[in-house]
Amino acid sequence: PAQPDPDDALRDAAVARERALLALYDAAPPTLRVRVAAVRADHEAHLAALLGRSPSPAVATPSAAPAAALPQLVAAERAAATAHAEAALSASRALAAVLASLSASEASHPVALA
Repeated sequence: PAQPDPDDALRDAAVARERALLALYDAAPPTLRVRVAAVRADHEAHLAALLGRSPSPAVATPSAAPAAALPQLVAAERAAATAHAEAALSASRALAAVLASLSASEASHPVALA
């Protein structure tokens, strides 16, 4: 039997992180939507890069309170940046480059959200 590609699990985890971030942005209250739109679009592009397709916008369903939403998004961005960077250490060269790029982008998002 063929050996499983070790990158598959790393890619799947990265996809899950990006989808979780998108869900947080989609849950942001309407008062924050314009402010976070560019960062959310970055995550659509990240997901597309991981899946090898073009980004497509998701349907938003607001739920989080404005006061709680921004700190939650910042914390999630920092956690994703760390997780992508750690995953890059065990990935193949090609996937490591993608994960490192995603990590750098996620690390810049808290500044964009400030």
